[in-house]
Amino acid sequence: MTRKFFLYATAFLSLSLLFSFSYKAANFSGTWNLDESASELGQFGARGAYSKVVIEQSDEAIKMTVSGSGFDGSNYEITETHLVGKESQNTGIMNSKKISTLNWDGEQRFKIDVKLLLEFQGQSLELTGNEKWEISTDGKTLTQYSSITTPQGEMSTKAVYKKG
Repeated sequence: MTRKFFLYATAFLSLSLLFSFSYKAANFSGTWNLDESASELGQFGARGAYSKVVIEQSDEAIKMTVSGSGFDGSNYEITETHLVGKESQNTGIMNSKKISTLNWDGEQRFKIDVKLLLEFQGQSLELTGNEKWEISTDGKTLTQYSSITTPQGEMSTKAVYKKG
């Protein structure tokens, strides 16, 4: 009887300890400005990246307000809300429909799988890709690894942002 009690008590304490260490993701909230010199932006340069990213983070979602200059030189600002583990729908650049799912990939990184539906010169176009956002351990640098598949092939960029 004492042996069973000891085994149950040990199992209970072990489970209690296991569940008391809850997973806590890093805080990505803040205003982030593009560090063009540290980025790898490919053929489009800074126009292929957001110049500023403002992130508001909660347990259920990440809200991002992104701004920059479009390929035609006009300025834009877009707010997107990405629900954690659920499909989200936002309006993207050029009034595209952006369907995305955000998932945590460790404490310092999240990944957004994206499907972009847009109308361009009378044609419907569907692009797929992903964005991996990673924060440095000191919380001062945010890096976005972006990959998108287009009819011309795959394009990848690395955009580095500094907090401030």
